[in-house]
Amino acid sequence: MNTLSIRSKQILYALLIVGIFALMIPYGQWLQREKQAKDLGEATIGQVDAGSFMLKLAMIGGARGVVANALWMQAQDLQRRQEWDLLKTKVDFITKLQPHFLSIWTFQGWNLAYNVSVEWDDPADKYTWIKNGINFLREGVENNPRSPDLVWDTAWTYYHKIGFADEAIILRQLFHEDQDEEFRTDPIDNRVYDDNFKVSRGWFEMAVDRADEFSRVATELEAPVEYVDPVENRKGRPGDLAFRTMPAHAQTRYAAALEKRSKVNVPAQFGEKARSEWGLAEQEWLKFGEYEFRSPNALRIQGELVAQPIVIGDILRPEVITNLKTDTQYWAQLLSEYEGKDIREVTLEEAERLTENKMAWTNRWADQNNFRYWIERCRAEMEPDGVRARQLFYEGYLAYLNADFPKAADLYQEGLDLWKTVLDRYPTYRDDDLNRKDTGQTVLRYREALLQAGRELPEDMPFADMMAEAELDPTLDPFDALDMLGPIGEADDSGSE
Repeated sequence: MNTLSIRSKQILYALLIVGIFALMIPYGQWLQREKQAKDLGEATIGQVDAGSFMLKLAMIGGARGVVANALWMQAQDLQRRQEWDLLKTKVDFITKLQPHFLSIWTFQGWNLAYNVSVEWDDPADKYTWIKNGINFLREGVENNPRSPDLVWDTAWTYYHKIGFADEAIILRQLFHEDQDEEFRTDPIDNRVYDDNFKVSRGWFEMAVDRADEFSRVATELEAPVEYVDPVENRKGRPGDLAFRTMPAHAQTRYAAALEKRSKVNVPAQFGEKARSEWGLAEQEWLKFGEYEFRSPNALRIQGELVAQPIVIGDILRPEVITNLKTDTQYWAQLLSEYEGKDIREVTLEEAERLTENKMAWTNRWADQNNFRYWIERCRAEMEPDGVRARQLFYEGYLAYLNADFPKAADLYQEGLDLWKTVLDRYPTYRDDDLNRKDTGQTVLRYREALLQAGRELPEDMPFADMMAEAELDPTLDPFDALDMLGPIGEADDSGSE
């Protein structure tokens, strides 16, 4: 009897085990569908070194996160000790175990591009490690195609580390000569470019597109600081102002770099090429200006609390906004559609409050991003006289570096006279601190050329009031710091296509 009882139990347990495994089949199929739908698949897990005991343990599943966290702490310690080879090994383990751990991709991409690269003296070696960092981030993007964060990190490294380093004119030359076309491909238009700023513009645009597509919005806790995040957090949120400006900044930087010797062996370009690129920069800023941000505050209208769309570009159309103060029908229709509430009418007093609120946020955010400055700058720079003035400044600097001081002074004088006629039409650009420093540096060089040529300073020297401010801030754009190269050729070598 006891024997039958034991055997019955064995049969029962066996049936239970079979039943559990049978239930696991549809559960596993459901889980696989969910992983695919939420982009949680780990296709690279087969590349893990299965000979490692820790990784074998991690393959069980539940211990994977524990092992990854332990390796992450070890990686941070190796970073502090600057043991880069061991750090790379740890990071590779983590990315195989947890390919959706975004911080590790950002961490190591930054390490390679910013920390490891500076350990080398030769710019070519620096460029190699910067490229390694960018390619590591690109691998992270492939593993996390729905995350705008890593796309932004990739864009920023193309833009900032190659384009703003002390050796930027050399690093940009190395990028220009790089035979790796995939590395120089814009992910939006799939064109190969010889300039890091053009490529970064595409990556920034892709980051914005992914933030919009996958509705990455701030949580309730983040909402109060959505518009004032520190720089390192400005990625991945559709409603973040600075995040959305970066495609325009990248294109603007490219247009400005085009008119300087921003690559060691590539002369500046002016003429229609420069005008075209400044026109594209203006388009990027106007595109940013047409995005509908949501007002952070709500007004009570017809008993309902409602927010309203804020379009920064409206700052360029003040008369249109002013007319909204009396357009009650416009506000009733807009709020009904925007908020999905039944608002059939709006009083004149409510229309005025809505308009004033719209203007307050429009002005605030336009000022926060210096929107008027960037629009006016693009428009001034793309004028034929604006491009010609930039060419004269460039040729004057080349003449100065080649010790032809009389020629340099004449070129600067002609350029400054022309530049003044342009800036008089764009007062916001003219009076902004950024331009006052830039133009002030040009006036300082003009003054130095006059002194070296033995000439007196003219009493009516344009922009003389900007020299003092420029002297207080001696830092230079890396593309203007050509002195380290010495004489670099005749002044008429500049391109004008």
